[in-house]
Amino acid sequence: MVPLLARTLVLLVIGAAVGLSANAVRRDGVSLRRYSPPASCEGPKGGPAVQVLPPEQAVRLCGDAGVLVADARPPQRFAEGHVADAVHLPCAAPNAEASSVVSALARKHTLIVYGDTTEEARPVAEDLRRRIGRADLKVVVLEGGFPAWSKAGLACSSGPCRECTEHR
Repeated sequence: MVPLLARTLVLLVIGAAVGLSANAVRRDGVSLRRYSPPASCEGPKGGPAVQVLPPEQAVRLCGDAGVLVADARPPQRFAEGHVADAVHLPCAAPNAEASSVVSALARKHTLIVYGDTTEEARPVAEDLRRRIGRADLKVVVLEGGFPAWSKAGLACSSGPCRECTEHR
């Protein structure tokens, strides 16, 4: 048993030495002497990190023609009530991976995404931000989601998603 462990250890040492040697010879090898951790924390590529804004601040953006508001909730929740003039993401996003939302953002500088909670909207917003990949596009999540918007007494609409009924 000891000879087997000794042989295994020798092979492991030889393998590590060969790997380190090959790394040292390569021009694009990993530097083992000069490593330093990143000095700044940047979000994933595709623009600045997603911001979270309370409804009282987000509503100030809504009067701007360069802002698109997107609802990430299921169609029945959208029909029960939604932010006035919001587009419905699940219906705008079948097969073409939100292609209608992406094309609607061509002339926009800000995207506000909301769900029933902040946590529901955040991954949707992050995914859209990465997919769109525009550094100039500000992506915002509505803090507290639609319930917070409604509780603040801000502009709401109801009824089914027009895009949903057109795609059926």
